[in-house]
Amino acid sequence: MAKSALLLGSRGGLGRAIGSRLTSDGWTVVGADLPELDLARPQVASAVARLQSEHGGFDALVHAAGLYPAAPVSNGDEDLFDRVLTVNARSAFAAGAQFVRECVAAGRPGAMVFVSSGAATRARPGTAVYAASKAALDALVRAFALEHGRDGIRCNAVAPGFVDVGSQVNPVPRSYVEGVEAASVSGRLGRPDEIAAAVAWLLSEDASWVNGRSVPVDGGDGIGSVTAPSWLS
Repeated sequence: MAKSALLLGSRGGLGRAIGSRLTSDGWTVVGADLPELDLARPQVASAVARLQSEHGGFDALVHAAGLYPAAPVSNGDEDLFDRVLTVNARSAFAAGAQFVRECVAAGRPGAMVFVSSGAATRARPGTAVYAASKAALDALVRAFALEHGRDGIRCNAVAPGFVDVGSQVNPVPRSYVEGVEAASVSGRLGRPDEIAAAVAWLLSEDASWVNGRSVPVDGGDGIGSVTAPSWLS
């Protein structure tokens, strides 16, 4: 019997790639995204509960939605902070908590994967709010894993480097894309299917001993930049 996964953010660039990969691996994937599900509104847990009821529960939950704004930290825009933290972290908390409740009630193991970012641990101008949301997400991953590992529930994250998905929700200037590519350790940007492969692995039995971790999937960019200053001639 095929395993089933609930995929939040299913219409985004990464979400589409993850859904395609899981489907090709034999999963039954139920996607949820705008306009039916707005992760900025306080309805996430109830929406997940409704989908669980309609589909008889899920074996996995993937949270692949997020906002990626650029704003100086000195602007102090509290509304932006609240919206980004709500979509990127609070919605994952609400969805994960409901997923866990249903799994425990049904006596069924489960696996969750959240899409985090290297920004959670690496500063970059203009990304303070986004970075804070992903650091919060990583903390939630550890909490879910710690509190529910003995229930047979694993929770992990993938931390991609920059992947240009041409998002209309999170548009990025071409100059930024080219700058990231020029600084890349591997000399290129990541592809959505490479992130999807890591998500699929974390949900698989091959990753059964991986829990509470945020796994970098960034081509090595988290280790440094080839365009950083050097005294080598």
